[in-house]
Amino acid sequence: MIMQKKQKKKISHKRNVILVFYMGYIKSYSDKIPYFREITKNLWAIGCKFSLKLKSFIQSVDLEKIYWVNPKKIKYSFMQGSSCFSLYPIYTGRLFIKNWDLTQNLMKFEERRSYKAYYQHFIEGREWKETEFYQAVLNKMENGMFKWGCSSEEEFMKRCKELNKLYEDIKKNGLKTQRMLGKGRILNHKGIRELEDEIQIAINRNGDLIFYDGQNRLAIAKILDLDKIPFKIIHRHEKWMKFRKEILLYVKTEMGEKVYQPLLHPDLSDIPSVWGNERFEIIKQNFTINSGRLLDIGAHWGYFCHKFEEIGFNCTAIEDSLKNFYFLRKLKRAGNASFNIINKSIFDYEEVLNFDVILALNIFHHFLKEKKSYYKLITLFGRLKAKEMYFQTAKPEEIKTKGRYKNYSPEEFVNFIIKNSNFAKADCIGEVRGNKIYKLYY
Repeated sequence: MIMQKKQKKKISHKRNVILVFYMGYIKSYSDKIPYFREITKNLWAIGCKFSLKLKSFIQSVDLEKIYWVNPKKIKYSFMQGSSCFSLYPIYTGRLFIKNWDLTQNLMKFEERRSYKAYYQHFIEGREWKETEFYQAVLNKMENGMFKWGCSSEEEFMKRCKELNKLYEDIKKNGLKTQRMLGKGRILNHKGIRELEDEIQIAINRNGDLIFYDGQNRLAIAKILDLDKIPFKIIHRHEKWMKFRKEILLYVKTEMGEKVYQPLLHPDLSDIPSVWGNERFEIIKQNFTINSGRLLDIGAHWGYFCHKFEEIGFNCTAIEDSLKNFYFLRKLKRAGNASFNIINKSIFDYEEVLNFDVILALNIFHHFLKEKKSYYKLITLFGRLKAKEMYFQTAKPEEIKTKGRYKNYSPEEFVNFIIKNSNFAKADCIGEVRGNKIYKLYY
């Protein structure tokens, strides 16, 4: 704590020195020399770009890559006035405070004074001048501060008018990347400095997306309830980087360089997967209910629980493998999910198996290898209480091997389940990679 206070004091001193230097030696010239601010801004952008390329090479991470995410996933922001980062984190990439991502250094994005002003103006219909944020900016400019690229109320009001244009543009066209916009579109909103780069995010030790820069577009995206927005990752916590490398190493050495199911965290989404999103879409389209309790048997790393929780289901993931459970738990936290996770065999799950939906995708055929597990499976079928179950088994050529206690074709397997469970009907609702998916119901 003492060290953090010293670091903050040191940063505050640096800021004061820079502010005095700017006000005393630069501002007077910046107001007189044509294009001074534009030239300085462009030189700064060139320096940042070079620094990013150098850091990308050193860290083996593409710091200029564009990611996409639902803006609702960006819940936290650095505390306004926070000294967690150096003055120019994009350029230096250094943190002055080791525990920059702890709660005391963060705030909810929607609690930022600027976001409240956007909400009051665009949703409640207030004039910009009626917002607390507008008055706060004016007070700072009156005290000689250069705020949001403005040094007078006249300049600030022009900027607010540009925000109105930006809002209407995003409402009509969605939020695009800078490459998609092109230079012409940037010039249409030249009063908005942030349009010359993407929304910028830092990732904390648990995988949370922490807002750093680009508040205009993020605030508007949240107010408009956009489905997805582009952003850049400017910093990753060292503990998140360690976990990320764990996944990459495990996938390379144990999984044939592909994860089993898609990883939904933006920073992991480029890792190739065996299965895509097709199964989720097929199952979702065949639901007869919109919410309820869902059980995923053999959940692996939790893909389906993440997806179905997002659309309103109360999910439970059961996974027997200790290694898979480790990644399941960490990825659940990284996604800020709330579904229940259980590390045990489905045969050892003692609670009543009373769910609205059960997923059993490419799991039951593993229990046909031995006589003991085969009869455990029959007992399990008798315990299942669900309105519908979605079942998938491997292709016959993949499971018909010598030494297995039983070998069933997909159709035979479905009849085997119906015979030993409370389900009465089954429909084949789709096929992915040659593996049929069945819906079983009463």
